Amino acid sequence: MESIVVSDVARRARRAYEAARLRRGLFRAVVLGSLLGLVAVATIGRAALVWIPVFVVAWTFLEWRGGGLLRGGRIGALLGVPLALTPASMFMTCCRAGCAMGLGECSMSRACAIVGTVMGLAVAGLLARLPSKDRLHATLGAALGIVATSVPRCASLMLGEAAGLLLGALAGTIAAGLVCAVVDRARQPT
Repeated sequence: MESIVVSDVARRARRAYEAARLRRGLFRAVVLGSLLGLVAVATIGRAALVWIPVFVVAWTFLEWRGGGLLRGGRIGALLGVPLALTPASMFMTCCRAGCAMGLGECSMSRACAIVGTVMGLAVAGLLARLPSKDRLHATLGAALGIVATSVPRCASLMLGEAAGLLLGALAGTIAAGLVCAVVDRARQPT
């Protein structure tokens, strides 16, 4: 009979612990999302606010799970902020030259994919410093962090450019994590 009471107490304690982690994560996500929103409105425009809830949900999840996922998320967010603040003219180079946007000639989704991939690959140097046991979770966290942080930039881009930017960042981050995992595997004694 006593073991039933102990398991019930343990279950309640675990539930309270998880609820507290979720509340703390939500609070931090709202604070960071507000800061990201202020910067995004100043640099991108009010349309960027539509994407802030995506960041809040992603960051709440990262904070709630913690561990390697959160460490990777911080790395991704660190590299996602410059990506989010990059002027749209960097992604739409032909628009600077004055081509007609109405004809669909201004879409530079390949350039956005390249920029996103380069930023994603930049994560490799930072992921390599983490313990190998956390590398998989850190890679997933970094991918989520970089996409969640850079998603406000999509407000001023066309659909193809936004998809290229986000998918490029995601692909680059995952590729970097896989390279780190292969190197770790090769370093292990047989």
